[in-house]
Amino acid sequence: MKWSEVPDSWRGRCSGDGHKRYTDNNGIRRYIDNDEPVGNEYRPCAKCGEYPIGDGDDYCLQHLGNVMNACCGHGTGKGYIQFDNGITIRGYFEIERD
Repeated sequence: MKWSEVPDSWRGRCSGDGHKRYTDNNGIRRYIDNDEPVGNEYRPCAKCGEYPIGDGDDYCLQHLGNVMNACCGHGTGKGYIQFDNGITIRGYFEIERD
């Protein structure tokens, strides 16, 4: 998906959706798996292959209720759930949906 097509609610997301990056010798940030510059394309989650839902929530964590912010970790890092009461849970999650 082209960056120009990405909804505003998806921008500035937590972790680049799990795609690992590096900085090359010219100072350009690139994705490790395809060597493409970061920012040219918006990529789906590295773990589930899904894009965020319309309001920007991670596909696997959508609509948790009483949650201010959340990130699933995308299979490559710790995720977090920040509840509206100030409690934040961090860790490596296994997501299940009924």
